[in-house]
Amino acid sequence: MGNSNSLEKIRILLVDDEKPFLTMARDNLEMRGCEVMTAADAGQAVSILESNFFDVVVLDIRMPGMDGLSLLKRLTRERPTLQVMMLSGHATVQTAVDAMKYGAFDFLLKPLDVENFYRVIRRAADKARLERQNIAMGGELARAKKLGPIIGESKRMQEVFDFIHKAASTDIPVLITGESGTGKELVAHAIHARSMRSTYPFVIVDGSSLREELIASELFGHEKGAFTGAVQKKAGLFEVADRGSIFLDEIGELSQPNQAALLRVIEYGIFRPVGAVREIHTDVRIIAATNKDISKASATGEFRTDLYFRLKGLAIQLPPLRERPADVPLLTDFFLASVNNKTGKNIRLSDEAIKRLMTYEWPGNVRELRYVVEMAALSAHDNGEIEIAHLPQGIKPAAESALGDRAGAFNNGFGGEELNLEDFRNRYERIYVEKLLEKYKGNKSEVSRILGLSSSVFYRMLRRLNLF
Repeated sequence: MGNSNSLEKIRILLVDDEKPFLTMARDNLEMRGCEVMTAADAGQAVSILESNFFDVVVLDIRMPGMDGLSLLKRLTRERPTLQVMMLSGHATVQTAVDAMKYGAFDFLLKPLDVENFYRVIRRAADKARLERQNIAMGGELARAKKLGPIIGESKRMQEVFDFIHKAASTDIPVLITGESGTGKELVAHAIHARSMRSTYPFVIVDGSSLREELIASELFGHEKGAFTGAVQKKAGLFEVADRGSIFLDEIGELSQPNQAALLRVIEYGIFRPVGAVREIHTDVRIIAATNKDISKASATGEFRTDLYFRLKGLAIQLPPLRERPADVPLLTDFFLASVNNKTGKNIRLSDEAIKRLMTYEWPGNVRELRYVVEMAALSAHDNGEIEIAHLPQGIKPAAESALGDRAGAFNNGFGGEELNLEDFRNRYERIYVEKLLEKYKGNKSEVSRILGLSSSVFYRMLRRLNLF
């Protein structure tokens, strides 16, 4: 059995209750450069899969507890790009037919022909990587659960996908909670895009970015002369969003009077513009989001209890990225494909860099991962690999990360300083935008194109980051 590089860096999970077979197969695969983990039963395999990423699972049919076919059905449902090879020393024709019907890549009999075993693993790994690339490039995979840029094969993300489909089929208010950077706006947009309102406006309101005295005017509009500076009548966003959906981000920032006005919209579909006498009727689906604990705010009186109960009927908490590390490679593939498409490069992530990204805690979640990948791509050669050296110094495995590193993330200029998430994000974005402006010699049109932002949104970002 000569050494070969053809299987180098393929990630394999071997699942079998026969320890001698596990030892033999692992040793042979590792000699060929593969990365191998083993599990003695289905339960142990499920636990390993929750926090590790694999190209191929080699699975014995007969095991104590959950049998191989049951685990196969679960894996093909929850992890559509993962390729599963079935093994058995006592198989019938019907068993093999069932395995292929449930989505197995191939079915092999024990004792194995080792050379054929390697060839099948190689083909399975190639297919797994091709399907991940298709997801990253936006290709349509009939089996893949993917909603636009919302990507994941972990159990937590499958629950998010199921929630999106459920929420899209109804018209009641939705409450999305989760840490900053987990994708609340993306989920809101996915719900709208799959609903009966998809051909009508999807209007975004960021409650944290509006001054308190202007929120009512923005949401409900105002009459001419309603206040100083109201030189003409203005339609509010609830009027603009009529028959569509309105996404109220950081709803916890609304004052009590504005919460009361919002409750009136939910219950009766009416609102009154600032300075107006007559009320306006609207038909709007409300999707709200926050990174605060609204239930606690409701208990203390900071947030209206009646509004909270109207919103929480259809609610979901988005998982932080640190709780779904197996999704990191899929996300990095997606972000790199976007960078390569915009810049004409062909940059890849080394296995060592992927491992480092999978063990980092990601206080800024998916948004932070995106910026890290995009910044690292700026440092890499046009057709080369992103190595650990290209990653920010603060990206350390969770076990090595101190609080200062996690809060500072890049460790570029803010070391152990502890920042709130908004300041952290602003500094993070500023570094990335500065690098792009430097690389493209101040060409703002080109930088806004690479960022995927309209000119108006890009210039607002520059002002916010004091780069204008």
